[in-house]
Amino acid sequence: MLATFSASLGLAVITPFLPELAQSHGANGFWIGMIFAGFGISRGIVTPFIGKVSDRVGRKIFVVVGLIIYTAVSIFYTKADSVYFLTLVRLIQGLSAGMILPIVMTYIGELSKRGKEGLTTGVMNTVVFLGVAIGPLAGGELAERFGFNSVFYAMAALGAATLLLTVFFLPEANPVQSRKAPGLNGAKGTVPKEKSRPKEPLNVFLRHNYVKSVLIMTFVSVALTAVFMSFLPSVAVSDEVDMMHIGFIVSFAIILAGILQIPLGRFAEHQTRLGQLLQTSLGVSISMMAIFVLPSCPDFKSLMLAGGFMGIGVGIATAAFSYIAIRIGKAIGMGTWMGIFWAVMSAGLVIAPIGAGIIMDRMGIDPIFYSFGIFAFFTIILSIYLARHKEEA
Repeated sequence: MLATFSASLGLAVITPFLPELAQSHGANGFWIGMIFAGFGISRGIVTPFIGKVSDRVGRKIFVVVGLIIYTAVSIFYTKADSVYFLTLVRLIQGLSAGMILPIVMTYIGELSKRGKEGLTTGVMNTVVFLGVAIGPLAGGELAERFGFNSVFYAMAALGAATLLLTVFFLPEANPVQSRKAPGLNGAKGTVPKEKSRPKEPLNVFLRHNYVKSVLIMTFVSVALTAVFMSFLPSVAVSDEVDMMHIGFIVSFAIILAGILQIPLGRFAEHQTRLGQLLQTSLGVSISMMAIFVLPSCPDFKSLMLAGGFMGIGVGIATAAFSYIAIRIGKAIGMGTWMGIFWAVMSAGLVIAPIGAGIIMDRMGIDPIFYSFGIFAFFTIILSIYLARHKEEA
């Protein structure tokens, strides 16, 4: 769990001072998005490979190597003297997270008892959100008091401590073989029925509209979160909000999301598959509305309120789609599926901030939030349509 916390911390730690850091390096909107998205690019590339290989050779080695990279790259932040070097550092840090987060979720999935997946994913997500929440709060405070570099030295120290604990105390998990998937129709929280074990998880979610819908909603939820975290600071700076208070807004949103994980994970356990998707859609809808109103927030208090609704939406959606992911992974191979599932989340983490940066350069900051709000609205409709539509033969 500490490994999960450390890797999650790295995602958002630069959020409060991203505008100032980017300005000092002469970055435009595209490069602001690229700096944030670099983390997700490399993570998305490696996670399918790491997940599949870990099903065969074991899990622990990837967590250990990931923590070694994480600790080393934290120091390189202090040497970043250009937007290109800073983006490279984010890419390498994303590589380390790609070795840690999906593997830890695989551990959790394999250890969870049947019927308790909502509780175990809730605990896991709470730790993830805690890391993401503390990142901007601690980052903003340390940067204000001691300068940017103090943030990265603290990250390196945490990574080193986690590495030692992992080496000596984390047990090796036995690679698991894919199992025949139970039927999708009728049962609660089950996954598509196959006459024989599927050759690749890709075949499963391309053939079954319900799983397509889950992945679409996962992508959109992460995309909205990425836009919020990477471009909220630009809105806040224009409202004369300082780095510490920007960190507080982001942390408040993520803490709310974390608080909801265990109760709403348990709630998802008792829903039908359509009910679980509707829970995800509700969460994305709330996040969509929070994103849409951000440009209209004139001060710290209104930004805090919008951030609170953002956190509630993310919390509702994440609890549901994480539970569904564990159920699918248990049916078709946990490591392989988690690799693909996290790759989809990484795609949202990459495409959204880069796209938002391009919009900012061409049209300004406000159209970012309107564009992504409209995008989320239509994908919600598409996702629900696919879930209710008859499966392809």
